[in-house]
Amino acid sequence: MIRISIFLALLAATVARAEPEGTQQPLPIDPLWKSSLFRRTVTGSFGIDSRIEPRITVDEESYLDEASQQVAADNREGAIKSLASSSILDESPALLFSLATFEFEEGDHESAKTHFLEAIELFPNFRDAHRNLAIVFVQQEDIENAIKHLSRALELGSRESITMGLLGYCHAVQEHHQASLDAYRLAALTQPSERQWKIGEAQALQALERPREAASILQQLIDDDPSDLNIWLVQADNWIALNQPVDAIANLEMGHRTHEITPEATLSLGHLYLQNSLPELALERYQVALTQPEPVSLSRAVEALELLTNFSEWDLGASLADLIAESESLQPQLTSESTDRKILSRFHRQQALIELEIGDAAAGAQLVADWLDQEPLDGLALILLARFKEEDGSREESEMLLERAELIPEHAAAAHLAHGKLLVSEREFNAAVEQLEQSLSLKQSDSLADYLEAVRELVP
Repeated sequence: MIRISIFLALLAATVARAEPEGTQQPLPIDPLWKSSLFRRTVTGSFGIDSRIEPRITVDEESYLDEASQQVAADNREGAIKSLASSSILDESPALLFSLATFEFEEGDHESAKTHFLEAIELFPNFRDAHRNLAIVFVQQEDIENAIKHLSRALELGSRESITMGLLGYCHAVQEHHQASLDAYRLAALTQPSERQWKIGEAQALQALERPREAASILQQLIDDDPSDLNIWLVQADNWIALNQPVDAIANLEMGHRTHEITPEATLSLGHLYLQNSLPELALERYQVALTQPEPVSLSRAVEALELLTNFSEWDLGASLADLIAESESLQPQLTSESTDRKILSRFHRQQALIELEIGDAAAGAQLVADWLDQEPLDGLALILLARFKEEDGSREESEMLLERAELIPEHAAAAHLAHGKLLVSEREFNAAVEQLEQSLSLKQSDSLADYLEAVRELVP
C-alpha cells in the first residue's frame, strides 16, 4: 500500500475550472461556491492520516491516474466514466470520494450525495467525505443533515474555515444566532480574507441585537469593496436599529438608483423618507415599489397607505390609493375571494378616511356601507361609518352602529371608546364615563385611564 495525493496534478485544473453552468447556488452564501479556497478545500488531497483518510492501494492508484490523464486532456466526463466503471468502486472509499467530488463539481448533487454516503459507510471516519457531503446538503437546503456531517467532520479534527463557516451559516438558518456567531468568528480567524465569514458574523450580531458591532464590520467590508451593494443594504438595517435614518436612507438610495433593491426595500426607503418629513419622496418610492413587474403585496401597499394617512398626508394618500386600486398586478388580490378580508377592510377604510378628510364625505360613507354589506361583522368599518354619521349630524344612527360594534369581541374596546367620545362631545359625561370604563376594562391603556379621569372631573 502506498499514500498519494488523490487527484495529483489534475487538481490544479479542477480548482481553476469555472463553475458548471446551471448549478444552483443558494443565497446568502452563493459567492462562496466560486471562491478558490472553497474549491481547493473540496477537491483537496488525502491519504496522509490513516485515522481519518483511507490509504490508497496500487489498484486504486491506477484508476486515479487514469482519471488524472482524462482531466489533463480536458475530458472530465471521461474521468467520471472511468471512475464509475471501476471494478473496485463499490469497495473503495477513495474512488467513491473522488467520483462524488467530480459529480459535485459537475452539478450532479444527487449522485454525489449517494457516493459520499457510500464512502462514509465503508470508512466511517472519512473526515473530508463528511465535510463534502455536508456541502451537498447545504446546497440542497437540508440543514439538519448538513449540521450532522459538519459536526462529525469537526469531531474528526476538521478546522478548515469552510467547515466552520458553513456551520455558522447552518446555525443562522436555524436561528441559533450565538452558535452562528461563534462559528463564523472561528472561520474568520482561519481565513480572514473571506468576505462571506465577515458578512455572516455581521448578520449574527445584527440578529443578536448588537447593531453597532455589525455596522462596524460591514463598514470595513464596504471600505474594502464599495461595489458590493448587498453589504450596503444589510448595513441599512443596522443604521435603522441605531436610530440613524439618514445613513439608512443613503444606503438604500444607493441601491434604488442602481436598480439593485427589491420592491420591498424600495417601500422601506419610502417609509424612511416619510418618517423624516419628506413625504413627496416617500410617495415616489411607494409608486416605484407598486409598479415593478413583481411589486409588493397588497398588504404591504396598504401599509404604506396607512402610514401616509397617519401622517395626515391626505392628498398623497389619495394618489397612492388610486394607484393601488388601478394596479393591474394588485387587481387580482383586490377582487379575489381568497384575499384576507382584513386587508381589504383596511384598504376600503383608508379610502373612506381620505374622502372624509379631503373629498366627498358622502361618497366615503357609501364606500364603508358597501363594504359592510359584504362584511357586516367588520367592527372597525362599523366604527368608521359611525364617525361619518356623527359628522353628518345623525347621532342616533351613529350610536346604533357603535352598539353593533360593541357586540363584536375583537373590536368592543374600540367601539366603547368611540361611543364614550361621542357622548363627551354631547356633554353627556355620566354616560360617557360608563362607556370609557367598559373600554378600559377590555383593554388597559394609560392614556385612556388619564382620559377617563379627566372626563370624571367633568361630571356635575
